[in-house]
Amino acid sequence: MKYHAFLTVIMFAGILSCTHRKSDQQEEVISLPVTFVDGFGPFGTDYAATGPEYSADDPDGGVWAKTYKPLTGIPPQWKNVARSMVELNLRQFVFQNFHQGNIDSSTYASLQKAWKWTPDEKRLSKKPIRCYVYIIWGTDPSGKLNVMIDTNNNGDFSDEKSFYPEIAGPKDTIRYYNHSYEIEYDIFREGRVITSHLPMVLKYFPHQPEKYRMAYSFPRYAEAVIPLGGHQKKIAINLGFTSPSGNEVSELAFADQVKKGEYIDLRNGIRIGEFLDIESGGERRRFENLGFDEYEGVLHLKGKPLNNVYSTQVGFKMKPFSGKDFTNGKPVSMEDYRGKYLYIDFWATWCGPCVKQLPELKHLYQKVDRNKIAFLGIVGEDSRERLAKFLDKNPLDWPQLFSDSTNQLVEAYNIEGYPSTFLIGPYGTIVGKNLSSKELEAKFAELGGLK
Repeated sequence: MKYHAFLTVIMFAGILSCTHRKSDQQEEVISLPVTFVDGFGPFGTDYAATGPEYSADDPDGGVWAKTYKPLTGIPPQWKNVARSMVELNLRQFVFQNFHQGNIDSSTYASLQKAWKWTPDEKRLSKKPIRCYVYIIWGTDPSGKLNVMIDTNNNGDFSDEKSFYPEIAGPKDTIRYYNHSYEIEYDIFREGRVITSHLPMVLKYFPHQPEKYRMAYSFPRYAEAVIPLGGHQKKIAINLGFTSPSGNEVSELAFADQVKKGEYIDLRNGIRIGEFLDIESGGERRRFENLGFDEYEGVLHLKGKPLNNVYSTQVGFKMKPFSGKDFTNGKPVSMEDYRGKYLYIDFWATWCGPCVKQLPELKHLYQKVDRNKIAFLGIVGEDSRERLAKFLDKNPLDWPQLFSDSTNQLVEAYNIEGYPSTFLIGPYGTIVGKNLSSKELEAKFAELGGLK
C-alpha cells in the first residue's frame, strides 16, 4: 500500500516536481516530496523490544516515570499485565515532556549532550502530541499470551481487539509477518499538528531473555523521484523501522539496483552526509543526502561536485586521519598505510558485538600477509581508563586510536553505531564496509592477502 506524505489540505503546488533553494555555500538544494510505502522494501529489517514501563524508583529508568499516561479498558480477566509506551519521535517526546514538567532540566540537558542535539523550538511542539503508542499484554484465563495495541491512540483499550502475537522461530526475523496493525499518531508539520497513520508489527521471541521477548517494528519506507536528463530516477528512503520519524536514519537506496529477494543491510545504504551518483539521459549528477525532513515532509538533497569529495561509502576515498597509538603514543596516520589494504574497526569496550568479534579478528590477523594488509582500531564514546583496563586483559596486536573531543574521529566519519568497519584500498578508496568476519576473510583471500 502506498500513501502520500502530504494531506490534501497542506499539499503544496509543486508536489509533482521538486522545489529548489540555495544553501549558504550556493550549492543547489532540492526538496523532493515523498510517497510512503508499506513494507521494508530494499532495506534490511530492524526491530526493538517493548520493555515494560519503569517504576519511579528504578535507577535505570525512573526519570521516565512521569511521562507515562493513564490507561483504561485493560481486560480485568488478564493476569501478569505489562504495559509499554513506544516512542515514535523520541526528540519530540522529550521536548514536550520537558515543557510539561515531566522531565527535569538536568535530564533534559544530559540527553541533549548525549544525542548532540540542540532543540529547534520552531520545529517542535510544546503542546503535547501523540508521538507514541501504547501496547499491553498479559495472560488470558486459558493461560495464553494476549496483546493489545492502542491503535486509535486514545488511551482506552476497551475499543481495541486483543490478539495472540505471532511467534518467531530461533532464526526468525520480523521481516516476514502475517498481519500488521494500523496505528494513529500525530506529527508536527509546518507549525500544525496533523493526524497520520503507520503500520505496526509485533512478534514474540520466546528464545530471547524475558524483557526482550515482545518486539515491534514499523514496516514502512518512502520513495522519491529525482528528475534528471529528461528521465526520472526513483530512490527508496529508510525512515527508521523502530523510530519512524526519519530525522536520524534517512538511508537511501536505488530500488531498481536491489535484486528481488535481496536487501541492503542496515547502515550500508546511503546515509546522511553520503552521496548519490546518478546518470540518466547522458547527464551525470552527484547529490549529498541531507535526510528526510519530517517537519516539511520532504527529502532534501544537495548538489555536489563530481570530484574531490570524501565519503564513508564504498567506491569513495576516505577522509585522511591522524592520531596517536593509544598504547605507545606513536603517531599514526592513513598515509602510513599507503600501498596496503587497511581494515579499520570503529568499536567500544561497552559494545557487546564489538567485543564478541575481537577473537575472530585476532585469529584472522594471524592469517593475513602483513606486507599487504594492516588492521587499525578506533575506539569511540568510551573512557581512556576503561580502554586501558580492557587492553591490559585483552591485548590486541594492531594499533588503537582513541577518539576524543580533540581529534573527533567518530564525528569526522559520522559513525552512528558499533561496530562500524571499513576496508580501505592501497590508494585510500573504500572497497568494503561492515563486512562480517567470514566476509572479510573471503575478501582477503580474493585480494591475495592471506599467507
